[in-house]
Amino acid sequence: MNVREDLWDVPGTRRRLAYQLWWPAGATRLLVVLHGYGEHSGRYASVAETLSRDGVGVLAPDHVGHGRSSGARGDIESVSRVVEDETALVCAHILPTLGVREYSVFGHSFGGLAGIVWAMRQPAGMRRLIVQSPLLQVGFPLPSQKLAAARVLRRWWPTCSVAMDLDAAALSHDADIVRAYQQDPLVHNRMSVRSYFSLLEASDAALAAPEQVRVPVLMLLAGQDRIVSLPVARQWFDLLPGEKSFRMFDGAYHELHHEPVRDQALAAAVQWLAA
Repeated sequence: MNVREDLWDVPGTRRRLAYQLWWPAGATRLLVVLHGYGEHSGRYASVAETLSRDGVGVLAPDHVGHGRSSGARGDIESVSRVVEDETALVCAHILPTLGVREYSVFGHSFGGLAGIVWAMRQPAGMRRLIVQSPLLQVGFPLPSQKLAAARVLRRWWPTCSVAMDLDAAALSHDADIVRAYQQDPLVHNRMSVRSYFSLLEASDAALAAPEQVRVPVLMLLAGQDRIVSLPVARQWFDLLPGEKSFRMFDGAYHELHHEPVRDQALAAAVQWLAA
């Protein structure tokens, strides 16, 4: 299937978003795929192609500071700004172009957190939310010295970036996937200080007010995820008041779409979108 790659200037700003769009013939449903921190939309091409065969159109933007979008690598002003920019892309540009009125959101890891923030704003046109391995809290201890330095830099140099120390081997059991991630020129291992504190603020807000999410939610978790906290993700899910569904894939690592359970996870997503 042909994929459309393009750039879109966020009105009134100097920010430019790169995106990819898969829109199969006869499609009526749009799914917005939000990638994780440090990666880019191109790593979801196989996901989009699979969903497209089921008649689902897929839009996958690169967050600011990621992929082919503008901005210093690993630096986002705030999670809210990411959501504002990408909501504008969807509602002001993509939906009118495609001639559809509604969309759903699929967010992985950081993209899952962004998707939750998106849903908390209760936007018109958003039908359903799928969160896969959402980054509501990390699943590994952070060095105390690095945290202390970040608190100082937050005031004096908020755009300073530091290494995330992400264990790429914890993404997938597939060595080829891990190797491709490590060698991908559009993948980075940086996070700015202000990005880090914005993630904390967004996760705190999500955990404090799950009732603000009023769209149906499907949560997909990996049983051996070492990157995000499974208990915290489940705590948030259990407090959701509306329609919801939960799937745990035992033995899987963080990126379910790059694991042996890939087909089951994507089938659950397609079923949820069609409900």
